[in-house]
Amino acid sequence: MSSVKRIFKKNTHNRLFKALAGFGRALNRLYENRNHDLHSNGEYTILKKISKLNPAVIIDGGANIGKYSLVCKELMPNTLIYSLEPVKDTFKLLSQNVRAHTNMVPVQKGLYKTNTSKEINIFNSNTHSSLVDIQGLSYESTQKQTIELIKGDDFMRNQNINEVDLLKIDVEGAEFDALVGFDEHISNGKIRMIQFEYGYINITTKKLLIDFYNYFESKGYLLGKIFPKTVEFRKYEFKYEDFLGPNFIAVKKTETDLINLLKNR
Repeated sequence: MSSVKRIFKKNTHNRLFKALAGFGRALNRLYENRNHDLHSNGEYTILKKISKLNPAVIIDGGANIGKYSLVCKELMPNTLIYSLEPVKDTFKLLSQNVRAHTNMVPVQKGLYKTNTSKEINIFNSNTHSSLVDIQGLSYESTQKQTIELIKGDDFMRNQNINEVDLLKIDVEGAEFDALVGFDEHISNGKIRMIQFEYGYINITTKKLLIDFYNYFESKGYLLGKIFPKTVEFRKYEFKYEDFLGPNFIAVKKTETDLINLLKNR
């Protein structure tokens, strides 16, 4: 076996092994669900499952033009949905898209760890804006804009929200900062489940998957990765620190029925 390994190591950069390595990387991305289409990456499946529980309140942080919020409304017409989007032009589109629906509240603010204003980088697509100066991109932001940010705990108090069934955070690299903004309500178990993105941007932010694991473990939550048909609740291992993402979900450990519902295929 050692001789086979030696042969492989000596020839790792020939055409055959390069092709095999590329195929292996592509296969791993596919297996680890590097997919941002909510209808096929498992997000839609999760919403269908939790719709059976008749959730009362959903917060969509980083709602963009409202695609995720509208799917929530489609599956859970009686749920109160707060859709937060801080970028001016994107918020206009969001407001237009949700204005015909009851129980949908668009809010022109972003989620953060403090109440403040910051410059955000805006890219050509209205689906992509970030507080982070992302390194390694093949393209650059086209403009900057000052946006208003709110601490999650204060947002809940301002809106008289006592409990949240689902908090979805998709804020292009500022997920951990937005999460910390809800620390009081998370610590008190007032948020049943929290979905967040993790990916290549985390290389720039230096917020690793282990940071999310440690945070949620300290708060009594179980962390799992979202796959097309299930959530795989698994202990942290180095190999999961792959920056492939895209979506993870944390659920209160006491919510055993909910955890089993999400795990079922």
